[in-house]
Amino acid sequence: METIVHSLGSLAAPMALHVGTDDLPFAEDFGAPGVRLKLLAADVEGGWFAVRIRFAPGVELPPHQHTGAVHAFTLSGEWSYLEHAGSPPSKAGSYLYEPAGTSHRLKVADHNTGETDVFFIIYGAMLVQDPDGNVVAVLDAHSHLRDWPNALRAQGAPVPPIIEGGRVRYTNGEPQ
Repeated sequence: METIVHSLGSLAAPMALHVGTDDLPFAEDFGAPGVRLKLLAADVEGGWFAVRIRFAPGVELPPHQHTGAVHAFTLSGEWSYLEHAGSPPSKAGSYLYEPAGTSHRLKVADHNTGETDVFFIIYGAMLVQDPDGNVVAVLDAHSHLRDWPNALRAQGAPVPPIIEGGRVRYTNGEPQ
């Protein structure tokens, strides 16, 4: 494994980390029926996580607000936001950027013949809301590191390694 040499000394760190997304199991009905999720990476200290989600046709997520930016790349299928009827839908090959503070309800197209497959990088948290706008759940890097392995174990699937962000700690400069 290659290491990065830090200007203050040697710091053992891999040059790159790899996850074969097709090799990871999906947590079935993760958070909602018809939602299959793979956690690819999570960095609690950095405040971001990356997921691959497959949605059944017609799935509608509850209203939610993002505290940070979101990047989405659609691999297959079609989806859009109910609040933005004039915006083009996200289809296979499209990239979507959401600035921090956005609120919406994600809706997967009813006419899809198969699952809609989307790769998301989410900064901060998703604040899931009830119909009155009250926050009923907070989904972030920490909750995904906890809930995704638990969901896999509950369905009898093995929990594979995923990429996890760094850990804040004191150091005396000696390699750990």
